[in-house]
Amino acid sequence: MLRFIFILLCLGTASLRLSADPSQPGPFPTTIIEFADLTDTSRTVKQETEKERPRLFKARRADEAKPAGRPVPIKVHLPQGDGPFPVVVVSHGAGGDWDTHYVQAKHLASHGYVTLCLEHVGSNRERMTKGLQMMKNLEAMIHDADEVLARPKDVSFALDRAGDWNRDHPKMRGKLDLSRVGMMGHSFGAYTTMVVCGMRPALDWLTPRVEPGKGLGPEQADPRVKCGVALSPQGIGEPFFIRESFGSLKVPLLGVSGTLDKQQNGLTAKNRREAFTLWGGKGHGFVWITDAAHLDFTDSTGSSGKALPSKSRDDVQPVTKAATLLFLDQHLKPDNKTKLSEEALTPYRRGAVKKVEVTFK
Repeated sequence: MLRFIFILLCLGTASLRLSADPSQPGPFPTTIIEFADLTDTSRTVKQETEKERPRLFKARRADEAKPAGRPVPIKVHLPQGDGPFPVVVVSHGAGGDWDTHYVQAKHLASHGYVTLCLEHVGSNRERMTKGLQMMKNLEAMIHDADEVLARPKDVSFALDRAGDWNRDHPKMRGKLDLSRVGMMGHSFGAYTTMVVCGMRPALDWLTPRVEPGKGLGPEQADPRVKCGVALSPQGIGEPFFIRESFGSLKVPLLGVSGTLDKQQNGLTAKNRREAFTLWGGKGHGFVWITDAAHLDFTDSTGSSGKALPSKSRDDVQPVTKAATLLFLDQHLKPDNKTKLSEEALTPYRRGAVKKVEVTFK
């Protein structure tokens, strides 16, 4: 009998140790709910011209109905438990989809977060691969005024739907704590996160022109978002931000990047880190990972999507997942005792990751 009790105690200790490790799955089983057909009817979709439409698609007949509104597909990773759970919105980068951060979304859900993975239809995989002109499509989408300014609105739409689900959905009723909302995004999704958290986009590089054509664009912060995590956050320069963009940051934000994480248009990885000094307000952090490259910060393993390969992803992901969870916990679950620090991330260095630096502001 005593031996049996000892075994149970050991198993319980192991379980607690597993759930306490921020790089490993948490204690909650998770389930997925897909909303593939959601549409924001308050907005219109940009219609392709004959010149823009690939020849392999037939032209739309003049009498054929045009789609109303902007589609905003959302995949929900839901913890199994009583809740209510804090909510995290996830925004993919250019050419991604709602599964680009599948592993990270499931990881957060297992630690007690309802995770809403968006698909931005104007900058998703379908648009990236259209006409088999990926680099041309990439350049077009990150300069597209409609898409650059539409992405933050997708986030607000998703949070509106979350409020509906919390009232009426049979599996989510009462499970979402919308007083505790965070956000995470990578690359173009980092831009989206930064703007929703209060930074303002630059108008300088948008096509078509948005008046006055230069300087700061509109503020699109959503007051429901209390903190954010920007993976590969942009620095100063084309296509998203100018020096004045960063000062209006309203809530705590974590940046995560690395020495091989080059920015668009020939800008260096260091450019991402240097902009951190311009972030307005306080409560911010920046994690700098030696030899981490751009694609290391995504992981769609286990989903139906096929991610672009990255040789150091498996080494970088434990640090990224731990840092993300610790920062979100710090601001959305203040009772959690472990805080983000270099010391807290040290156990997760391995392989290509020789050094991790954490800076606070």
